[in-house]
Amino acid sequence: MTEESTSHDPNDPTVFSRGSLKLTYDLIRKNNAQLALSVRNIITQTPISNNASERQKAYSEHFKVDLDSFQVRSIVESLMDQAQSATGANENPGRAILAKALTEDWMRLAHKMIADLPDNQKPPFAQ
Repeated sequence: MTEESTSHDPNDPTVFSRGSLKLTYDLIRKNNAQLALSVRNIITQTPISNNASERQKAYSEHFKVDLDSFQVRSIVESLMDQAQSATGANENPGRAILAKALTEDWMRLAHKMIADLPDNQKPPFAQ
C-alpha cells in the first residue's frame, strides 16, 4: 500500500486516531463482534498523516472512517450502553469516561453524516 500524503484537519469528524478506533473496538466487541471487527479493520488501511515524522509513530496515526449510518448508530448505542452500565454498576469509572468521550466523537461523525444528506433525505429534526 502507498502512503497518503494528504493531511487531515483535526476537527474533521470523519478522521479518528488509532487509539480511538482501538478503544472503540475493545468497548463494543462484547456486544457486537461483527461491528467491532469493522472498526478494527479501519486500522489496516493506510493512515492519514500530517508530516513525515508522524508517519514513524503508530500512536499518532489517523484514519478516515467510512462506515454507513447504521453502523455509526450501532457504535453510538453500544458506547452509550457501556458508559451507562459502567457508571450504574460503579465498577469501572475509567471505562465510563472513555465510553462517554468516544460517544462524543462518534456523535460528531453522525451529525456530519446527517448534515451531508440532501435536504429531502434529512430527518425532520435536522432540517
